[in-house]
Amino acid sequence: MVKRMTGDWVRFRELPNLMERDLHWAGETQTGAYWENMETVWRVALESLQAAQAQGKQYVLFTHGWSTSRVGKTTSRSQVRKLMASKEATPYILRSQCIQHDSVFVAAIRPLAPEALSGMPRPTD
Repeated sequence: MVKRMTGDWVRFRELPNLMERDLHWAGETQTGAYWENMETVWRVALESLQAAQAQGKQYVLFTHGWSTSRVGKTTSRSQVRKLMASKEATPYILRSQCIQHDSVFVAAIRPLAPEALSGMPRPTD
């Protein structure tokens, strides 16, 4: 079960070892059908979790906006929330430490086991 919080979401930017992923895509042209764009949100969010874990990050802050789904519609917000509840996210997150906010989602990243890190290249600063 994730934690639910309200208030100014910007404070989450102060979390240590944070990766931020904006899912608004302001200024970018979305191509394809609406459902394809929503599949892209899911894929990008999952890839962000994987990258954060590989880079040893503690948190990923997904900015997805306030809009909620209506019947027959899906939003970036609903895609992120659906992913975080899915089995696909389980290897990458610590659900009990994740934070659900109206306009963002903070994913707490599950650290890799030390033996998994031994064969991986180290992230460069």
